[in-house]
Amino acid sequence: MARRGSPKVRSRARALSKNDRITRLPDGVIHHIFSFIDTPSVVRSSLLSQSWRNTWKSHPHLNVEIGPSPDQASSTNFPKFAHRFLSKRDDVTELSTIDFRSNSITLQLLRKIVIYAMSHRTRNLKIEFLGDKQTRRGGFDSSLFRSRYLEHLVLSIDFGLKISPLLTWDFPALTTLTIKRVTFTLQLPNGDASRSIDLFSRFPNLKTLALDGCTLSNIDTFIIKSSELESLSLICINQSCEFVVSAPKLTSFTYNGIARFLLSTKDLRSLETVNFQTIYHRSIQGQPMFIELLINTFQQLYKAKSLTLNLDAVKLLFKFPELRERRNCPFTSLESLTLVSRHRLPKSLTAFASVFDYFSRNSPALKVHIDLDPKPLQFRY
Repeated sequence: MARRGSPKVRSRARALSKNDRITRLPDGVIHHIFSFIDTPSVVRSSLLSQSWRNTWKSHPHLNVEIGPSPDQASSTNFPKFAHRFLSKRDDVTELSTIDFRSNSITLQLLRKIVIYAMSHRTRNLKIEFLGDKQTRRGGFDSSLFRSRYLEHLVLSIDFGLKISPLLTWDFPALTTLTIKRVTFTLQLPNGDASRSIDLFSRFPNLKTLALDGCTLSNIDTFIIKSSELESLSLICINQSCEFVVSAPKLTSFTYNGIARFLLSTKDLRSLETVNFQTIYHRSIQGQPMFIELLINTFQQLYKAKSLTLNLDAVKLLFKFPELRERRNCPFTSLESLTLVSRHRLPKSLTAFASVFDYFSRNSPALKVHIDLDPKPLQFRY
């Protein structure tokens, strides 16, 4: 048997190397293959071939999931790994994608990843906290979010974002934005300052915006102004403020949350689809304010052609007939009304006939549909 390092072994290794098509693949193809595995595995691949020794340093993706599984990175070791990866990779090569999912995110690590992404032409940034409950508190400086290259941003963290009335995020290339679990806290320079905030007006290419499970603290007016926005979703927002929406190209609007929802709109000329789901319970039976808010919301969305309501929204309309009938139904071009419910419907829907009639008066060709198995609201990242 030939010894390791002998001329015969070296000759055989050279022969195998010449026939090794994988190691001779172009870097672009190798990086595409590496994009399907996590970053720690990409770094470990440098041990498989001498030609791959430094390939990971120019890999344009950072893909890490931290969790208890043996296949996932350890939360105790990852900060060191992240520091070494970011400090030793080719600094000239852009890091186009960062996909970071963790059941434990420290403020220091979050800051480091965001700063690196903003300064290295990252185009897709996803930072997602995987825990079911909020585990950490802390304020994060939202002024760090500035990039001319970022196109897609998903931020699902359990930290607060400190914002000021003068703060406007600057993302000229951003097209999709999803923010989950974030607490926006407005910090006022003095007690007399306006409690309104406009974060998105400098997003000239934003087409999809989703706020999910966020808290808006110390804010009276939350402005969403975007000339290119096509889809807006407000899901389970903890708020007591008014939303002001100006989006001439908006075609789809979704709201799922408490009955106390204040909405003002400007120029929703392209609106086609509205999905409005609220919560009705006995505590609001004697409070007509909520039906007035609901009808006011409908007046702001009157151009919609397709309307989806959950059973609780229909109950709210049904319980206050005198307030409902005080004004004509604002929808004048409705083609479709869909009733969704994840629970068993009443044996007869004839009790709600007056509600259906309310919507059909100005839309005689209206078709009513019932969906007993609606898909949960999800956003494509």
